[in-house]
Amino acid sequence: MNSVRLQIAACLLALALSGCSNPDAPSSKPASHSAASPQSAGEPPAPAAPSPSSERPVEVRRTPQAALAAFSHIYSNWTYRTLSDRQRTLALMSVGAARLAEQQAAASSRADTTIRAGRIWNSGQIISIAEDQARPGTWAIVTRERTGGSTQYQGLPASYHLTLARLAPVAGGYAVSEWLPQN
Repeated sequence: MNSVRLQIAACLLALALSGCSNPDAPSSKPASHSAASPQSAGEPPAPAAPSPSSERPVEVRRTPQAALAAFSHIYSNWTYRTLSDRQRTLALMSVGAARLAEQQAAASSRADTTIRAGRIWNSGQIISIAEDQARPGTWAIVTRERTGGSTQYQGLPASYHLTLARLAPVAGGYAVSEWLPQN
């Protein structure tokens, strides 16, 4: 009797879910510009995202390792007084998604009273930088970092952090285009 109920419940669940889909999932169908498009008729199209080469990053490094080391050093070493400035510097050093993320982080940290009130700081050193052999173009950066402050961060032990990154070739060398901390 219970197995029959379980089978019926499974069938009903399968039927209910068969019409469901994730609207945010990537589609294999090309996007169409129908009347349901978020752009109003007569409105000019949104400008294309800037290309990495058009963003003209500062402090460009000649090698991928040097670009990642410079970015990682600034990313890992800050105090509550320097955090927003460091994030703005990282935005200027990067292109694409990394630039946007650091611009947003700088705006957010400026308004974050918890960081200031807790006198939070972070100190890190690079352990290794290596290209991911399974995914060419993706780099793995391992750092050992310690976070402190006058709050719950006081006395925390140092820990290892893994960040995945991608680079874009720009005039004079390389700039970070994606910076994806994994922990």
